[in-house]
Parts: sequence; structure tokens; C-alpha cells
Amino acid sequence: MSMREDFQRARSEGEKTARREEILDAAEALVRRAANDKFAISVLAERVGVSKSTIFLYFANKDELLLALYERALQTFFTRFRRSLVRGMTGREFCETFIDTVLVNPTLLILRAQLAHTIERGVRLDSMIAAKQNILTGGMACAAQIEDVLNLKAGNGLRVLMALINLAAGAAQADALPYVDMDVLPDDVAKLVQTAETRKVFLSGAEFVITGATGRAFG
Repeated sequence: MSMREDFQRARSEGEKTARREEILDAAEALVRRAANDKFAISVLAERVGVSKSTIFLYFANKDELLLALYERALQTFFTRFRRSLVRGMTGREFCETFIDTVLVNPTLLILRAQLAHTIERGVRLDSMIAAKQNILTGGMACAAQIEDVLNLKAGNGLRVLMALINLAAGAAQADALPYVDMDVLPDDVAKLVQTAETRKVFLSGAEFVITGATGRAFG
């Protein structure tokens, strides 16, 4: 495969950042389509129009690329969620906003499920530390705003944020709706599958988290 001319000419930090983001954009499209278990650098390189060795100029290996993609997805979630928060919103409104913001970007849930057991085991320690430090910075800013919106004690915003992220990831793993043809299922089986729909399962569990944290009715 011949290397793209624009990748060959990337010399400044700005150009390198743009190339890196283009690779991540292409990787995200593949992850959403096939998930991590079928994700391959060779397919990514072909999609971008470069050689595999060019991909490795920007990311040490597949897992470091996926970690960068997860970090980007989570930071995007933090930004979008914070913009949607309003003082005085009820616990239900807060949780509905949370899960709807998560579901806009399925990349976050796809990679979250494989983060600790697969992705982080294949990255360099310095890469993992840097990613976690960046995530912590974004998470702490989001947690502080959660405390303000829900009138929580200092420190409880981060606990609520982590609990809801983990709840959303768990709910998504139990959701079969994206993978089955509901029209061919018997009614009783279809109803059972529908009870495990991500948003429904999340809101059921989130009610306990928020009412416990705030001491107020869910609304």
C-alpha cells in the first residue's frame, strides 16, 4: 500500500495531532461496527489509507490506540453532560440526562466493558497513568458540578459519577436488544428481553443511587 502524501508531510505538532485524530475517528467507526473483539490494526490502516507501520507512529499498539479512544469518548461525555446540567433538576431528570448523554456515544460503553481486563493490560504503564490522570481531571470537574446541581456533600459527586458510569456499563452488557430480531421472538421472550433494555435497567438502579445520595424523592 502506498502511503498517503498528507500523512508523509505531517511535521508540526498541529499536523501530527490532526493525523492522530483522523486515525481515532476511523478507529471509532470500526469499534462501533464490530466492537473490540473484531477490531484489527490492518483493517484500520486500510480504512485510513496508510500502512500499519504508519498507525504505529502515532500509537504504540492496538491497546494504546483503544485506550486513547476510550479517554476521548469519556472526556466528550463529561463535556456534553456538564452542559446539560441545570440547578434544581430532579433526580430523575438528572439520571435521564446522564444515560441519554451516554447512549449518544456507544463507543464509551463498548470500550468500558473491556478496559480493565483487556485494554489496560496491553499498554505501557506511563500511558495508562497519563490517561487516568487526564480522565481524573475531567471527572473531578464533572463531579464538582454534580455536587452543585444535586446539593451533595463534598466528595459525593465523584462517588455518584463513578457509580452511574459503572451502572450504565453493566446495563449495556445485559442488553440484547441491539442484537436480536424482536419480530421473530415469542411475546413472553420479547417482553423479557425488553426488561433488560439499557436505559430502563439504568434508571431502575440509578434511582437507588440518587435517592441514597440526596435523601430526596427521585421525582
